[in-house]
Amino acid sequence: TLAAWQTLGVRRINGDDLPRVNMKASLLLPAGHAGPAFLVYNNYRTTLQWNRSDLYAIAVGHLADRITGRGPFATVRPASEERLSRNQVEKIQELLSAQGFDPGPIDGVIGSQTRQAIKEFQRTAKLPADGHPSPELLEVLGKE
Repeated sequence: TLAAWQTLGVRRINGDDLPRVNMKASLLLPAGHAGPAFLVYNNYRTTLQWNRSDLYAIAVGHLADRITGRGPFATVRPASEERLSRNQVEKIQELLSAQGFDPGPIDGVIGSQTRQAIKEFQRTAKLPADGHPSPELLEVLGKE
């Protein structure tokens, strides 16, 4: 809930408190632990039922925020981060599978099952468990 996140020390980007309500909220780190963080609500999950893309659902929520007068994003995806090719994503999925983590189909698409497998690997490897695929993750997986 928002109240639980508030208790853990999570604040709005400007430092203000979160609303102390019992609305269910999940933390989303679409660009990993070094990128922007979002608390997402049930409407986010509803959007994902229509389109399974995290970035699409974030864009829909951000558009709604802008329509109601809220400002632009305060932080952006790290500019220095290299985007992965479909082949690189497939390699990550293959390496995860070979090490006993279930990324789902080896299809080069980062879906919820692949993100979960990445998180499980990251926990095992004592890395920040953000579920984010990156060139660094591919390198670490290849060394295991």
